[in-house]
Amino acid sequence: MPGKVFLTFDDGPNEPYTSQILDILKEFEAKASFFVCGKSVEYFPDVVQRIVNEGHAIGNHAYSHSMILTFTGFLKREIEKTTEIIQKVTGVRTNFFRPPWGIATPWIKSYLKANNYKLILWDINSYDWAKAPARFIEEMVLKKIKPDSVVLLHDGKEAKLHSNRLQTVLALPSLIKNLKRKGFICKNINEKY
Repeated sequence: MPGKVFLTFDDGPNEPYTSQILDILKEFEAKASFFVCGKSVEYFPDVVQRIVNEGHAIGNHAYSHSMILTFTGFLKREIEKTTEIIQKVTGVRTNFFRPPWGIATPWIKSYLKANNYKLILWDINSYDWAKAPARFIEEMVLKKIKPDSVVLLHDGKEAKLHSNRLQTVLALPSLIKNLKRKGFICKNINEKY
């Protein structure tokens, strides 16, 4: 049996797409991990609580997804603020962090290590962020999938409200079905680290 794979969703929560993704995950009895932006958590606290209630992992993706702060490595306050918001909303103090754009400067890596965060990146990029059609998203994942793969998907866009993630939603049912056919089980990142 091929084993576990880890679907991860960045930049949310973002409605109605995050809820639609959660509905699909529930229907297919799949688990995932959501790397949320603090700013978006403030807008959709009920959705973040639902993520946790339904057994998915929650991770920190900075407060505002700021390009300037990410590229300069000055995300410390954004990370702290988001951790506080997540904990206030869900009661969970996450120690998972994914930097915006996957950019982790030496300063951020040092900060994460000193504060017991786990840096979570990915090995499969679905390219859903590039407005790829659903079929392409699915193909990108399926052609590279292997045991313990971490798949990058998005339920939002850089902490902006109401970003269109319909293609990700449309790709998900077929993607999960095909992963299951290949013998993979979709789990949350807690089962990897």
